[in-house]
Amino acid sequence: MKILLTGANGYIGARLIPALLQQGHEIVCQVRDPKLFQKQSPYADQVTLIKGDLLRSRSMEPLPTDVDAAYYLVNALPQTSGFAGLEALSAENFIQAVDQTACKQIISLSEIDDHLGQAGLSRQHVEDILRTSDAAITILKSTMIVGTGSIALELMEGLTKKSPIIIAANWARAQEQPIATDNVIDYLVGSLLNEDTFNSEFHISGPDILTFKDMLLMHGEICRQRKVKIVTVPQVSSALSSYWLNYLTPISYSHAKTLVENLKFDLVSRDDAIKSIIPLRLLTLRDALQTSIQVSS
Repeated sequence: MKILLTGANGYIGARLIPALLQQGHEIVCQVRDPKLFQKQSPYADQVTLIKGDLLRSRSMEPLPTDVDAAYYLVNALPQTSGFAGLEALSAENFIQAVDQTACKQIISLSEIDDHLGQAGLSRQHVEDILRTSDAAITILKSTMIVGTGSIALELMEGLTKKSPIIIAANWARAQEQPIATDNVIDYLVGSLLNEDTFNSEFHISGPDILTFKDMLLMHGEICRQRKVKIVTVPQVSSALSSYWLNYLTPISYSHAKTLVENLKFDLVSRDDAIKSIIPLRLLTLRDALQTSIQVSS
């Protein structure tokens, strides 16, 4: 099958490429800068590159008309009202281009977000735009993704560098249901032209429900090989927490701000329908952390 991939330079997109190639699919990557992609991706010579910036429709080269399915994995932008409008524009330009092809399905990855803050409302608007396509839509909503290079793992690595770890009290109590990167890729591949996933939204998550404090303790045990001490402090402002994370970790301020907002709430799956459609061996957080050590070594 011929598969269109947007967000090929992103964390998930870059890991999806080898999985799709292994299945024998022909991949067309729509990228803003083909030369940069060729420098960064070890699979550049195994895919077809189409130049195009989804924020500038005139820059987009025509897509092959025989595309069978498409992945919309465009990274979220910093959440201000202006950037929310740009996210919507990106989705609209994508739909206009894809609807000129024979694409039968669009698969998108989003986040479970019950409180629908500014970021959640922007994602919901993008999903509504994607649903206007002539193709069937499949939306996978994940919890915290943990794997080598993921923002969640960078967060834990940054916080556990020193002891004691100082975190806000509500962070310590927030329940998370982390999912391993490998399982996210499995679900993305398993959904491909799977009619049981057409025009549907699914929650994807791992088997563990843990507080963020428990996650940090486990990371210290497995990745630092020591017991970390955690001190909780009363609620601090989102801005201060975001600057603090940006200082302690490699995470950008915009990503830190989104993480801080998410850590105020439980992120737990309420829907396990995907498990009967795409049965997998779901990795625990311990599995994901141990795998990250093996990859790094």
